[in-house]
Order: sequence, then structure tokens, then C-alpha cells
Amino acid sequence: MKKQLLIAVGLCAGFIASAVADSRVTVYYPGQSQTTLISGLQNLQQLTARPELAGRTWWPGTVIAERGATAAAVGQQRQLLARLSALAGELRQDNDAELAATVETISRQLAAIRVTGRQFVSLDQDQIRLIDGANHSLRGEYSVYTLNRPTSIRVFGAVTPGGSQPFQVSRDVSDYLQTHQYLHGADKSEAWAILPEGASQQVPVAYWNRRHNELAPGSVVYVGFSRWALPRAYKDLNEQIVSLLTHRIPD
Repeated sequence: MKKQLLIAVGLCAGFIASAVADSRVTVYYPGQSQTTLISGLQNLQQLTARPELAGRTWWPGTVIAERGATAAAVGQQRQLLARLSALAGELRQDNDAELAATVETISRQLAAIRVTGRQFVSLDQDQIRLIDGANHSLRGEYSVYTLNRPTSIRVFGAVTPGGSQPFQVSRDVSDYLQTHQYLHGADKSEAWAILPEGASQQVPVAYWNRRHNELAPGSVVYVGFSRWALPRAYKDLNEQIVSLLTHRIPD
């Protein structure tokens, strides 16, 4: 979590780092190729009040991304995929074909997502208006990814099958994993929950440590590698994958 917070702070610096006098915001709508360009916004409060967005997005999962941070996130995705490819090769050389297959499965999942330079700030209009410091300035080039209110949860990682399943009220992380089979090297005691606003946390999911952790619609569950499965040089791989998933463009 500390690493995640440092990443978030670093990315949010994009709100004040640019010398551009005003902002250009491109708004993307789900399932549409048409976009809307909004110029001259000075802060988040002005953005969330725009008629182009009124009633057209689910704010808890709406993503705002900064241009420079997007280039960095795309670079991180490439580096992570290269690292996974290298790990799979090393494992096959060591005759650990089962764990190599798990690595390759996760690599395919991550290659299929689109990432962006998400700014970890609240777009809740009440928080922006009432909380001191929440109305961040906008300077430079941004993208806003809108979405309809989600009706599903997505599962990534060392399980099969991956993908979406219907959101159900009162179900916790463990419940969403009951219909999945763990792959070789999976962590069966803890999973990562990534909430729509981008926050992430590890949650216990085994029968001996399980605690009730309900998810919001649009959340992601990531089942990572167990501590014993990864070579020493790859011990931070789960955290790197979770960081990338927090930068995913919503479906």
C-alpha cells in the first residue's frame, strides 16, 4: 500500500507541474468512437459540472488521466510484459512448465487491457466542493474515460476462468472466487481487491483467515503468485501487476 500511495502522489503532481495556462480535456464515452473536447477548464469542479458529463458517467469509476503520465503507464505495461516473458523463459529452462504456464496466462491477461495515466483524485462533486484541497487545478492535456454504472466484477490473475461475473450485493471477495480454479503457483490465502476509484488492498480469502470484504460493482479481484512460487528477483511482481491494474481504462 505504501508503494501504491507513492505512485498516486507522483502521478497527481501532473495537476500542477505543467506550465500550460489552461487545459484541454478529451472525454471518451463507452462503446462510442466519438469524443468531446473541452478547453479552458481550470479545476476539477468546473470539469464535473460540465453538461457534457451530466448523467453520462458513473463518477466513482470515472478515470481522469494526464498525458505525460499515460506515456509512463504504457511504458510500464511494456516493461512488465517483458519481465513476465523473461520469467516464463527462465522457468521453462528450469523445467517448471506449470508455473511458466501460469506466468504466460497472466501475461496474456495484462496484454489485453488498455492502461492510462490515471490521476488518483476524487471526482465526487460533494468532496470536491467541501474538502479542502480536493478541487485540483487542471493544467495541460487530459483524458476522461466515462462509464455506465457497472454490473459486474472482473477477476484477473492465477485462476481459471478469468473475466467478468455478475455483481451481487453482499458477496465478498472469497465468494467471487468460489467458481474459479487456482493455477499452479497461485496465492490461495490472499487476493488483491482493486476498487473502482483505484484504491487497492490485500484481503484474506482462505477458509482459515477469511474476513468479509464486500466489493463495489466495477471492482477487480487479482489472484497473484504465492510468496514461495516466485524467484527472489521477482518478489515484487504482484505489486507491479496491481499497480498496472489500477491504471486500467474502465470497460
